[in-house]
Amino acid sequence: MASFNIELNSKPVRNTNEYTLLLRITVDRKPARIKMNYAIPKKDFNPNPKEYKYVRASHSKHKVINDHIDAKIQQAKDAITELEKEHASVTANSIKNKMLIPTAKSFTEYAEQVAKNLWANNHYGNYNKYNTLINKLKVYNNGEELYFDQITPTYLASFEASLLKLGNVVNTVNCYLRTLRAIYYKGIENGYIDPGKNPFFTFKLKQSRPNKDRLNQEEIQKIEGLVYPKGSLLWNVHNAFLFSFYCAGIRISDILQLTWDNVQSGRLVYIMYKTNKPHSVKLKEKPLAILEKYKDTGESFIFPFFSDRYDYTDQLYLHNQIGAKTALINKYLKKVAEKAGITKKITTHTARHSFADLARQKTDNIYNLSKTLGHSSIKVTEAYLASFDQQAVDDTMDSMFDEPKNKVPVDVNDKLNE
Repeated sequence: MASFNIELNSKPVRNTNEYTLLLRITVDRKPARIKMNYAIPKKDFNPNPKEYKYVRASHSKHKVINDHIDAKIQQAKDAITELEKEHASVTANSIKNKMLIPTAKSFTEYAEQVAKNLWANNHYGNYNKYNTLINKLKVYNNGEELYFDQITPTYLASFEASLLKLGNVVNTVNCYLRTLRAIYYKGIENGYIDPGKNPFFTFKLKQSRPNKDRLNQEEIQKIEGLVYPKGSLLWNVHNAFLFSFYCAGIRISDILQLTWDNVQSGRLVYIMYKTNKPHSVKLKEKPLAILEKYKDTGESFIFPFFSDRYDYTDQLYLHNQIGAKTALINKYLKKVAEKAGITKKITTHTARHSFADLARQKTDNIYNLSKTLGHSSIKVTEAYLASFDQQAVDDTMDSMFDEPKNKVPVDVNDKLNE
């Protein structure tokens, strides 16, 4: 006899206080779980409801989600009926597998389902990336459905060529194709297409490393030397950039959300927005001096790009605000670069790149550098530093073969005649 219950995932959705709902199917005390398309705060979850009303009325979408739960449980019951008709074994896993049989008929439809799940779980950045690819494919296919078996090496090469012809740079095209590949691989996992037909076995993405512009120590000092009217937007942008550099390249998404509660016993302690993992950095003299400029503002946020007047608990609103403020700061960083006489393109991420590059020149301990940058592993750090490798090659060649300064040149003919 099968039983059905709804429970919350053990970990919250990244950067939220919401937990994904799981359908737990139990047969003979052996469970199987299926992730659902919704996540809710713990306070809105009723673990012992009547008539499967697991989401309390306090949640704004309680009716929609409870209806979705009813539909999922009915789907599970229908799966049991189908298994019995097929004289197949009815277990928790066989019910789950029956429910997960693909329903989408095309790659386009499947991609839209994947994107919808990302949206439902508050992964708005990835949702935008997936949705952009879907729109590109629809334009390329003149609005017609794209099926899995149509995605061949020839199709991929043609799609790639069309993107390049439209003026997209190689890195942008690679981003689209990597997203397409990720969706395709999900389709393989879920049984939409035979793995043997995988076109990415033979189609290879063009190799092009991103250009991570970074500043040297002299250029950082030029920016430090700039003076702006206190409280002006340029003054705040200037301070935020230097604070990022002197705090191990803290990302702009984290700087925007920093509050005075994150300053603890001479350290900056915060949860990284990108990874949802805790990070702690020792505050040295220069970032402490920047913090001193913002004391007694009456705001909980350190930098005035965010304000206590607004509610950032809505994850979509927060995502959009981070994007908008980042674009604004990047716009004004161009003015900072111009005033400092720097021709390189400077963005919020340049501070992180610059810290990483200068740090790697001063230490050969990649483990320590990886932890300082807040990376999940040394492999991530190695990949991150890969675009700096050309400079490392140049430095090695210079140290090997450059003539020492002030050395008197030797006449080759005199040397031969000795």
